[in-house]
Amino acid sequence: MRNGRYILAIALLLAALAASEALAAAGSYEARAGRPAYDSSSLQLVGKGAYRTPTRHAQLRITVCLRKRTAGRFFDVRCETAAAKGKRVKAQVSVPGCVKGIWRTSAVGEAFDRSGNLINQAGAVSRPFRC
Repeated sequence: MRNGRYILAIALLLAALAASEALAAAGSYEARAGRPAYDSSSLQLVGKGAYRTPTRHAQLRITVCLRKRTAGRFFDVRCETAAAKGKRVKAQVSVPGCVKGIWRTSAVGEAFDRSGNLINQAGAVSRPFRC
């Protein structure tokens, strides 16, 4: 009877440990969108984004967009997509000049397995930038 209690207690501890590790791994996929910045040397508004994962993947993809506010809503003006293998991928997008208004950078990152199946997706939006 005593051995059964110990086995049950150990089994519950192992299940709790496995569940906490699974939650930690699932929550560590992260997308970041940098606030747009005006580069006066190239006369371009530039937005940067990044996506990272805890483990290596066959393919990572990120789409970074510069968005402009018009009539109270944000619309994509230009987007760029980059892909890489491994744990992280970065991309940037730019538009000529700095058209007056409010701009944001958005980033959507995706991780794929070897078969091309989507494993995880994460998105982020930057703070606004005013030209």
